[in-house]
Amino acid sequence: MYILGIDGGGTKTKGVIATVAGTIIAEATVGASNPNNVKKEDLKKELSKLIDILKTESKDAFKEVKRAYAGMSGVDHPSARKEMKQLMESLLPWSIPVTVNNDAITALYSGTLGKPGVVQIAGTGSITFGLNGEGVLDRVGGWGYLLGEGGSGFAVGSEGLQEAFRAHDGLGSRTELTSLICGHFQVKTLPEIIHSIYNAVNPKELIASLSRHVFTAADHGDKVAQAIIQKNANHIGEAVSCLINKQFNENERAHEIPVVLAGGLFNRLDLFKGAMEEIFEKHSINAKLIRPGIEPVGGAVIAGFLEENIEVDEGFIEQFSRHKL
Repeated sequence: MYILGIDGGGTKTKGVIATVAGTIIAEATVGASNPNNVKKEDLKKELSKLIDILKTESKDAFKEVKRAYAGMSGVDHPSARKEMKQLMESLLPWSIPVTVNNDAITALYSGTLGKPGVVQIAGTGSITFGLNGEGVLDRVGGWGYLLGEGGSGFAVGSEGLQEAFRAHDGLGSRTELTSLICGHFQVKTLPEIIHSIYNAVNPKELIASLSRHVFTAADHGDKVAQAIIQKNANHIGEAVSCLINKQFNENERAHEIPVVLAGGLFNRLDLFKGAMEEIFEKHSINAKLIRPGIEPVGGAVIAGFLEENIEVDEGFIEQFSRHKL
């Protein structure tokens, strides 16, 4: 028995066919699949490519797929989720049932194996998502970059850009971000990047990619960059604390609440952890921070098995993680 798990985001989309033991039979990675940022024809093209690769890698396993579970960004609205489900169904054999859900739940399961907890996604975008002991789902944030996505790669990169331009105009403090961003775009002066920013195919992804320069400047002691990281770390701490206090009952909060940390920003957890923990202490939050041993696509496989009333054990993570995606 096999599950086809998909993790779709604003940068790339991963898919695997795997067993309940965590053995990966086939894998594929294609482009972005967030319907808010990708045109319908491009979305269909990428997902079709993903499925074709998986089918080619293992025709026998593909024929025995019991369910497809897709954790996708940008499908919060019921109509968007329905459209994504219909698209997936059109690309797969009719015999394979399809479940489409927010990518946050698959990221959560990658750290809790389907058990209750909170997941903080801090990648290109951000969302705080939780599942309590009664099976109730809730969230804080994740409303898109136009409405503010604190604690995301976009937020860090965008604030880095803003502070660089403030320094350029004489409105803010001098910062190493100016030279780092100019170097990124291979220009001599900051205004030369305007065309590249406003004419980018995916400006959100481009701006989020600049977050690494904020980290570099912070490592070098740049006060402006350090303040940006502090601000976003505080935001994450407040969002997680808010969700735990409103979603988990007093008895649940008396025990450690697993908080799964997913997304590229947490590759530099060393820059965020201290400020986050200070916020947790302020709100008396008993959080157990978890860096999952597998990627969110593994959480999609776990979710698929749970849909079939099959639980996975710790051995799943060990086996799944042996395969480098």
